[in-house]
Amino acid sequence: MRFKRTPGNCAGALLALLCLQWPAPALAQAVPEYDLKAAFVFNFAVFTDWPPDALPSGAAMTICVYQGNTLQPALTALSDKLVNGHKVGVRALGGAASLRGCQILVLDSQDRERWSQVRRELAGASVLTVSDDRADGMAIALSVENKRIGFDVDLAVLRQARLTLSSKLLRLARSVQ
Repeated sequence: MRFKRTPGNCAGALLALLCLQWPAPALAQAVPEYDLKAAFVFNFAVFTDWPPDALPSGAAMTICVYQGNTLQPALTALSDKLVNGHKVGVRALGGAASLRGCQILVLDSQDRERWSQVRRELAGASVLTVSDDRADGMAIALSVENKRIGFDVDLAVLRQARLTLSSKLLRLARSVQ
């Protein structure tokens, strides 16, 4: 799937994200939660701008996830897709893997013990941090309430990482701090 941000397909992608944000009962039953969350991560990538030194034109975009993360199988399905001219790769991290080669880092509740170390290691790096758990210090936190997936955004974390989210995406967030 090739995804280049243009006004026409931005509207389509936002509509798709909106459908994921507030799924109809049939959609919610037909699509597993982890696949929906992986779709959110994909759309976060589409609507995020990285500085050129962090993601040069045409370079691969790496989504990193620690071994055993519940979203790992669903995220792996994003491999080889295109996001704004960048081929997506998914990398499973081991214990002491470097995080600076990632453009997106997805953490879940089992990674809680790593969060303070992750924040220290990523200080000043342009990595979009996404948590599948409400977590302080993450740029975007996914969560499920009333059988609906939503997300919260921390602008201070995004500014520190020199990342910009589209205002269209920010309007879909439950909260923006």
